[in-house]
Amino acid sequence: MIVETRELFFSNSALKKAIAWYQKAPNQTDLPLGVVTSVAPKPDGGLSVQIQQSGASRSREVVFTPSKTLALLLLFCRRQKVPIPRDAGKELEAADDGLILIVRGETATSAPPP
Repeated sequence: MIVETRELFFSNSALKKAIAWYQKAPNQTDLPLGVVTSVAPKPDGGLSVQIQQSGASRSREVVFTPSKTLALLLLFCRRQKVPIPRDAGKELEAADDGLILIVRGETATSAPPP
């Protein structure tokens, strides 16, 4: 068996861009339209997003679960043409100024015929 492990680090600015892509996704109802003012990774791999809506005096906080955050990052990777195997295991870890997506894939090996 061959195991491949990749770590993709998403900086705070990359997370903001990923959220901007997600805001434009058809039929998404998680994020209201507005300007993303800050993104803060949570220890469990989720995200806390502050959005300033037009005409509002205060910003609004939207919290993403780890599974929703993973979906958001996979959409971003697809749009940025970063290959992520569908059948690989995926985990999120919080980092100092962003999130780390850990991708683990396994490939079966075989020996040559006798």
